[in-house]
Amino acid sequence: MPKPTKLALLLLTALPCVVMAAEDSIPANDTSPTQGAPATFEPVDVYDLITKSETTVSAIYYGRNRQADWPAPPNGKNRDDITVNALNLGLNFRSGYAWNKLGFDAAAHAAIRLDSGKGWSEVLNHDVNDSSQPGGVDKSAAVLSQAALKFRQHEDGQGFSARAGYTPIGIGTLGTSGGLQSHAYRGVEMKYKFGDFEVGYGWADQFRNEWDTRFRDMTNSWEQGRSNGSAAKRVDYVNSLGFRYAPKNGFVDVGVGEGKDYRRNAQIAGSYSWQLNGDDKLTATGYYFTGKYQTQLSGIQNPKSEYHASGSVSYATNGWTLMGGLGYTKAPDSGELNFRMTPWGNSDNRNFIQTWGQLDDFVWDGTTVYKLGVNYDLAKVGVPGLTVGLSGNYATGMKNPGKADTKAHEVDFSIGYNVQSGMFKGASIGVYPAWLRTDGFYGKSDRNDVKVIASYSKTF
Repeated sequence: MPKPTKLALLLLTALPCVVMAAEDSIPANDTSPTQGAPATFEPVDVYDLITKSETTVSAIYYGRNRQADWPAPPNGKNRDDITVNALNLGLNFRSGYAWNKLGFDAAAHAAIRLDSGKGWSEVLNHDVNDSSQPGGVDKSAAVLSQAALKFRQHEDGQGFSARAGYTPIGIGTLGTSGGLQSHAYRGVEMKYKFGDFEVGYGWADQFRNEWDTRFRDMTNSWEQGRSNGSAAKRVDYVNSLGFRYAPKNGFVDVGVGEGKDYRRNAQIAGSYSWQLNGDDKLTATGYYFTGKYQTQLSGIQNPKSEYHASGSVSYATNGWTLMGGLGYTKAPDSGELNFRMTPWGNSDNRNFIQTWGQLDDFVWDGTTVYKLGVNYDLAKVGVPGLTVGLSGNYATGMKNPGKADTKAHEVDFSIGYNVQSGMFKGASIGVYPAWLRTDGFYGKSDRNDVKVIASYSKTF
C-alpha cells in the first residue's frame, strides 16, 4: 500500500478516537463524583451496525441503439455505432453506526449482456483487448464495487465525517459519476460541516469505471493502461479540496484539485432560487471551470490555461419548466475540455455544466453553445408520474483543425413515467431519443440515438 494511503487510513482511525475523547473528557476543575470515571459503551450500541442497517436491491434494464455516420470513419471503420440490451442487478448494504460513530458500507452488482450487441456501451465490462469487434467487446461481469469504513461525529451530519476504502468521493473537483451503478475510488474522503458550511478533502490512488471489473492505478493514458502494449505512466494520486455553502434556496460550491504531475483543475458553481407568486419559481445557476496540464506526465510543452463557463435560468409554473442556457469553452490543449485529473479513466465533478446534451457536452475548443428546454409534469392534467421534455442545443465556433470553424446542433426528447402507488411504487421507465448533427466536425460523428431505461429498487 502506498505511504499516503497508509497515512490517510491512520488519520481516519485516529480521528474518531480524538473526537470521542474530546466529547467524553471532563474539565480539570470539575469536582463532580464522576470525574475520572472511564468512558463506557453500552454493548447494544454495537448491534446498531445491523439493526439500523439498510439493504437495497435494484434491477435496471438499459437498451440503446445509436447509429453514427462518419463521412470518413477513423481507420475506415465506424466505431461509434452502439447496440446494447443489458440488465444490471445491484445489492447495496449500508450499515448503521456502532456507538453512533462507526460503520461500513458495501455494494456489488452484476452487469448482464442480454444479446450480442455492438460498440462500447459504458454499462457493461468492456474488453479492449478482444479484437473480434473494432475497439473491443462488451461482456457480462459481476463485481464488488464498494467496500468502505465510515465515521460520523454527530447523527445530524454536523461536525466531522469520513469514509475510507473503495468508495465514491464527492468534494471539490473530485466527483463520482456513473451510469447504472456508481463508479468508485480507492481512497479517503473527509468532511467537516458546521451549519450551512462544509469543507472537505478527497484523495485517491486507484479508480474503477463501470465498464471495468477491477480497481486500477490511474495513468496518463486514456484507457488507463488496460490495452496490450500500453506505455501508460502512473499518476500517483488525484486529490481535491472543496468548500460548500448551502443555505435555503441556493448554494455555492468551490474546489481545487490535482492529478499529480498531470493536470490541475479549479471550479466554482452557484445557484439560487426565488419563490414567486404561488408555486412559481425562478432559478439561476452558473458554473466556471479552469484547468492546466502539467508537462511532466502530460507531455505537453508550454501548456495553456483552459476554461469553460456556462449559466442557465429556469422558470417553473403550473407544471411547466422553461430553461435557457449559454456556454463557452476554450481548450487549446485538450481539444474537448478535460474536466478530469487524468485523461479519461477517473471521474470528475462536472455535473454543474449547464449546456450539455444527451449526445455531447458541447465543451470543444472555441465552442459557444445556446440551449433551450421545456419540461411538463402531466400530474397537472390528471396523470401523476408522467413527464415529457424537449431541448435543443446550437453550437458555433467549434475549432476544426485544417478547416474553417464549424457548428453543431442537437435535439433531445424525453418521456418518463414513475409508478405512484401499489406494489411497484417507485418503479420507473424512460425513453430518450436524440439527434446530433456536427457538419463535418473532426471530433464527433452525426448520430441518431434512442435509449430506454427501466428501473426498480427496494430497500429493506
